[in-house]
Amino acid sequence: MRPLITPVSVTNPFDEEKALPCDALVDTGAAYLVLPSAWRAEFGMLHSSNEVVVETATQTVVRGPIGGPVKSQIAGFRPV
Repeated sequence: MRPLITPVSVTNPFDEEKALPCDALVDTGAAYLVLPSAWRAEFGMLHSSNEVVVETATQTVVRGPIGGPVKSQIAGFRPV
């Protein structure tokens, strides 16, 4: 089975010029949108809350900051 890759646009809802289009792997079991931390500056000022602990598809447990809010639009669907 081939992985499903789709175009996604992620935008800072308070500064629409701070947007990043990318191709993303669709994970139907995911609870969070996960982006590389190196891309964080692309969105300008984002609020961060506590760290979150998640388990990856390989069952590795990792920690990461939650940043947001962001607006995401997947392949022409309405933005959320």
